[in-house]
Amino acid sequence: METGYSYCAFENGIKVLEWKGKLEKFRTVFQTELMRLKEAIIRTSQRNEITKIWTDSLSSVMAVLDLNTLHQLVRDIQSLLTQNPNILVRWVKAHAGYQGNEEADTLAKKAITEGVVMKALNPRCELKQHLQELILKNGKIFGIMEILDVLFKKCSKQFT
Repeated sequence: METGYSYCAFENGIKVLEWKGKLEKFRTVFQTELMRLKEAIIRTSQRNEITKIWTDSLSSVMAVLDLNTLHQLVRDIQSLLTQNPNILVRWVKAHAGYQGNEEADTLAKKAITEGVVMKALNPRCELKQHLQELILKNGKIFGIMEILDVLFKKCSKQFT
């Protein structure tokens, strides 16, 4: 199943920009939230004024604050924010009636059918899950699961 995401921009209470994208199957909600944040930062980086990007993804905000992260998408976002100190990322409570947040959620639902397909790197855990599903689907599990567990030690508890 594909996952939709979007962002929109408001100036003086008027929507001036919207964008919809979607990730292919085997992507997590966390990865989708990070992609949304990255796209918004890239688009906003063209402006020279202080801009606040509001997200309802607390996990994304916390990940961006982690300077020791190994997650490539988070590192990309950190780099963009370092290059653009005029962009501030802030957290907003989800489903609390904030105009921009509600509009972005509505657009994300539409993005599943209308959005631009975006490619994202697969974290190792997702690759293992995808390989397991392919192997099980094709009925070929002759010792392969043990090999996958060795290759993807970090993820073995999550999907076995």
